[in-house]
Amino acid sequence: MAGKTGRRGHNEGSIYQRADGRWIGAVDLGWDSGKRRRKVVYGKDRAEVSRKVTRLLAEHQRGMPIQTASKTVSAFLTEWLEQVVKPTKSYGTYQTYSKIANRHLVPSLGTHTLEKLTQRHIQVMLNAKQTEGLAPATVRHIRVVLRIALNQAVRWDLVGRNVAALTTPPSGKRFEGYGLSADEVKAVMAAVRGHDLEALYAIATSVGLRMAELLGLRWLDIDMDNGNIQVRKQLKVIDGTPQLVDLKTKSSRRTVPLAPPVLALLRRHRTRQIARRLETGVPWSEAGFVFAWDSGGSISDTHLRNHWFTVRDAAGLPKHVRFHDLRHGALTILASRGTAPRTLMGIAGHSQITTTMQVYTHLDADDVRTATGLMSDLYEAEMDAS
Repeated sequence: MAGKTGRRGHNEGSIYQRADGRWIGAVDLGWDSGKRRRKVVYGKDRAEVSRKVTRLLAEHQRGMPIQTASKTVSAFLTEWLEQVVKPTKSYGTYQTYSKIANRHLVPSLGTHTLEKLTQRHIQVMLNAKQTEGLAPATVRHIRVVLRIALNQAVRWDLVGRNVAALTTPPSGKRFEGYGLSADEVKAVMAAVRGHDLEALYAIATSVGLRMAELLGLRWLDIDMDNGNIQVRKQLKVIDGTPQLVDLKTKSSRRTVPLAPPVLALLRRHRTRQIARRLETGVPWSEAGFVFAWDSGGSISDTHLRNHWFTVRDAAGLPKHVRFHDLRHGALTILASRGTAPRTLMGIAGHSQITTTMQVYTHLDADDVRTATGLMSDLYEAEMDAS
């Protein structure tokens, strides 16, 4: 019965159900330095707790070390980042989680022990972050990272439930990027006509590759004969050094056909790049980047972002339009021209159809090649003028 200690079975230790419905087991591990040592475990029902208690008793009888000291939130987050996130997630995810933990979670919650961390502690922290002026999306991200971390604490039997999941996330309208219109795409392409990055902008505005994906493109990823791009890698700065890394999810790794005019721009870019390489005589990077300096080295995201500011102004776009909005514009135009949601999801490299549907509009059927071919008219004028 809730709130009452259950009858103790043979070698079970103490097992009981709390008033809130959680089952808890406590194992007496004897005395150490004048203090009684107890280990508490949690479970969804009595049978699960009983199994955990039995295992603990067996480990204790074999003389195995059993951690009983309460961890602080700070110590737990450090262990979680190093033992769980770093070995299993991308370096970018590890960096993001580390930054959120060290910048927001540890200063606000780090001194609390895990067992005494409450829903109220977290809610007060989230509310304070909003009061400090952080965007609702940022505060929601802080909550998500803590919820993911505490899920691991539950798996490790450090806490009985995830109190972060019980908090209320901040409200706020989902950020919606600026979707460029067809006329604005044409203005962007006019602004980069003849530039070394013209083909990069054509790919960005026609099939919506992300900046890191564009910068990580290699010639071995381009199938000129079939007119496809294989998106397999991205360029990330790790410890100050640009490195090619795998994309985060299986759905991000995709093959995307290019519209014929965009493919023509890419071929012209290749011819120009080879001619310059022969002219300079400088050995190129073995990576073989599609978009590179004359030395063949990779272009940085900072350089591309700064170049975008110049292009944006020349195209007459608002100051708040980001390079990433080229992707948003491409997918929005594809959606408006009749691309099926599942096809759009594949072009975007989204892992869930809900992500595509939340950001871009609906519409019906066509295969991938037909969808990307619908963008041809945006670039034919550029080809005719060059």
